[in-house]
Amino acid sequence: AAVCYCAEPFENDGSPLSAIAKGIKRLSAAEYSRELSVKVFAAQRRLVELGYRQGGQAGYGLRRLLISADGKPKGELKRGEIKNIFTDRIVLIPGPRKEVAVIRWIFDSFIRKRMSESEIALALNQRDIKNVSGRLWTGQCVRRVLVSEKYIGDNIWNRSSLKLKGKLVKNEPEKWVRANGVFKGIVTQAQFDTVQTIRRKRL
Repeated sequence: AAVCYCAEPFENDGSPLSAIAKGIKRLSAAEYSRELSVKVFAAQRRLVELGYRQGGQAGYGLRRLLISADGKPKGELKRGEIKNIFTDRIVLIPGPRKEVAVIRWIFDSFIRKRMSESEIALALNQRDIKNVSGRLWTGQCVRRVLVSEKYIGDNIWNRSSLKLKGKLVKNEPEKWVRANGVFKGIVTQAQFDTVQTIRRKRL
């Protein structure tokens, strides 16, 4: 069956001229899409470097704070909520004291008590403390906390990318976009570095 492009100003009659016109139009559309993608990426990169959160949930012990265009706090976003004004921005802030205490306990237990991720998860479950999804902790959940730089106040973006109709690709660290110390940290840089050193030795 023939495909008719009703939005195009030329006949889709299969003639050489029609084929050339369609080819040029397709190339123009592809180039426009590429240029737009570059501009969007540059804009998102700039916002990350300014300390604004780009997508994703905050994580256990953290919350997302909505900021107006003039820098005034507008309130915390609940899980699943998104901003509805284009010029608003989002930053991360420490969450409830109980959750912050749990995050610090996780780091302290890993460093001082030399507990493994699985042992920490078991201890949290025995205390009936649920993870960010309201479920039981696992070693993998604990591991994600221990390696996440947002707990020291760093903003990192572009760890992975997904192009149209493509597969999710994990980017190399040199492609990550980061801004250090733009959020209020829950643990210190020294604690975070010590955890990474211990993890490397265990591996």
